[in-house]
This record gives sequence, structure tokens and C-alpha cells, in this order.
Amino acid sequence: NHSSEYFLSFSLSVVLSHIYITVMCLAVPVSKPYILVSDSSPVEAASMWMRCGLENGTGPIQYTWEQGSSSQQVTTLAESNSSLLNITWVTRNHTGWYRCLARNEVNQQRSDQIWLNVIFGPDLPQIDVTPYSVTDRGYSALEKETVSLMCQASSNPPSQYVWFYNNSQVYTGPQYTITKILRMHTGNYACLAQNTYLNTRSRKAITLTVYCECCQKTMPSPLRIEVHVLYPFNLSLKTTVISVISTLLLAFCHSFICFLLHLLLYTP
Repeated sequence: NHSSEYFLSFSLSVVLSHIYITVMCLAVPVSKPYILVSDSSPVEAASMWMRCGLENGTGPIQYTWEQGSSSQQVTTLAESNSSLLNITWVTRNHTGWYRCLARNEVNQQRSDQIWLNVIFGPDLPQIDVTPYSVTDRGYSALEKETVSLMCQASSNPPSQYVWFYNNSQVYTGPQYTITKILRMHTGNYACLAQNTYLNTRSRKAITLTVYCECCQKTMPSPLRIEVHVLYPFNLSLKTTVISVISTLLLAFCHSFICFLLHLLLYTP
């Protein structure tokens, strides 16, 4: 169990025919370190610690903590003569690979990596509407369009999504699609994001107004009425009556649809 590399020095001296041999042990190399962790899946805003353990190694020993990201970049977090790394406020940015390096005057060794999985969320959802159209009332769409509502909320583990229309559950999943939307679909749409591990949730709502397709068309030109007088009797009176009737008819035309009226006037 004591097998290792030992660096020795000795001195030989002869005093009055006696031989004295002095053996002095200089240092024991550090063994490969290992990591102990208080919690490998801490919750965001909690505290935790990691310790760099050694079986052998003559002090003084210097410890270095390194963090690796998904992009293969390695960041040095701390360097000290303490094997303990304290994290007093865990954030999602602490998610990643960790390893420690132990070094003395003889050699240095790195530990195997461990993965720190920080639990958090869900954040406030973000809702994207396609096709995108905004009015003073919120989002808008035209009848018979296909409208897609996409909900995203950062969370670990990933969020579970539930859609509500006017407070009634209508769909489960991140993307809710309505094909050939109608005016009856106008109302409030809410996305509920849930983290089932933490039993936490967040919610966001929007207003969607569906307009009639005809509202986008150009309004019809005023109704043109032609009156043919069959007999030239009292022509000025007939012209006055026709003008009054045409004005009244135009006043009662609706914004979207006007009915074609045919007026036939006969003199007795």
C-alpha cells in the first residue's frame, strides 16, 4: 500500500572510522484526486459545496477548480490551498462539467469530470403568434387563416405546457395551431408552463381578435339608381321625389353590404 515514487537524498560521512548515513524523504507525489459534492442537482438560489479528495501527497498542496462548458471552453474558478469549493448562491450558469487539479512540488494530477445539473424555472413564458399582426387590442388574425401560438419558458427539466382559451383548457404542448380560424375564436389565450420536478409554474395571456375577411376589402361605391320616366307628365315633381328617395336609400346602406334596389315609378 505504500508503493509510490519517493525522492530521497543521502549524505555519507566518515567520522573516526564510523559511518553515518542520513536518509531524508523529500516529498510524496499526489495521487489522482476525486470529487465529493454535497448535491449534484442543486436548485437555483440554493448553496452547495465540492471537495477535492486525495489519497496521497505531501504538502503543501495547491488546488485548482475548473469548469467546462458545452462549447469545450474551460474556465478556472478558484486556486487555493483549500480542497473545498463553496458556492453560496447557485445559478443556472453553474450548470456544466467540473474537475479539480491537485499539485505539489513533485507533480500534479487532475480528477475525472463530474456534471453539475442545476434545477430552475420555469421563467415567464414568451408567446409568439404566426402570422404576426398587432393592434391596439392585442394580436389579430383574419378569418380562414391558420394561426399558430408558440409558448416558450426556460426551465430545467424542460417545461410542460398547457393552453387555455377563455380559462378553459384546450391543448397540451408548446404549439397550439388553429386551422381556418373564425370570429368565434376571438378571446383570451393563456399559456401555463410547469416544472414537474419543482412543482412550480408560470403563466402568460394574450388577446387574439379575429376579423371578418370582408373587412379588408375596399368598401363598395355608393349605389347608383337610374329612374326611367315613362311619361313626361309633371317631370320636375318626379325629379324631386326621385332625389329624396335616393338620399334616403343611401343613408340606410350598411358598411359592408349594400343591397341593389330597383325602383320603378309609374304615373297613374
